[in-house]
Amino acid sequence: MSEDILGYSSHDWQKHTHDAVVVSDDRPDILRVNDSRVIFINPKTLKEESVDVSRLIRVFVNNRDDLKRSVKWVR
Repeated sequence: MSEDILGYSSHDWQKHTHDAVVVSDDRPDILRVNDSRVIFINPKTLKEESVDVSRLIRVFVNNRDDLKRSVKWVR
């Protein structure tokens, strides 16, 4: 696995998200985070992209903890 600038590999971060799940407000589906990806159209490039949900969690935590960006916290 490749390492990012923070020194984490994707595999290392997934050990922290092994029990995390994705839920839907309108459906009873539950998905394991480490087995899930988000596929979306990048609004800047208009190209389809895909990212691991565990990576999104890492980015969220780093941004919130480092106060780099405003992060909306939904409970």
